[in-house]
Amino acid sequence: MEDAQHLELVNHLKDHLVPTAELEDLVSLFKSLGDLTRLRIILALAQTTLSVSELTDILGMSQSTISHQLGLLKQMNLVKGTRAGKNIHYRLADDHILTIVGTVKAHVEEQKSNARGVLVANKACY
Repeated sequence: MEDAQHLELVNHLKDHLVPTAELEDLVSLFKSLGDLTRLRIILALAQTTLSVSELTDILGMSQSTISHQLGLLKQMNLVKGTRAGKNIHYRLADDHILTIVGTVKAHVEEQKSNARGVLVANKACY
């Protein structure tokens, strides 16, 4: 690429960066998904709607831990609850959550696969 074209591209990028407030929202979302307990809850809710007691049983965690994490997930609009008598049944807020998790999971699996390929190639050298 010529220097003038590259400079033009750099200037264009400077003028069209994603606003910081928008990036902060993205960071908050990734932080929400970056907790093992919350991710396990999301993966369980990807299968079906579940109550706190069902999540407690499935994940082997205390009711207070599950409730606390569900509260954080609700605050981030990642899960929704529907009252059914005395219980609240939770579900994922939308399919975007599964898309995000699925894409990240595919990336991690690809990286692991590439790392195994490198290990096999290195062992062949010895």
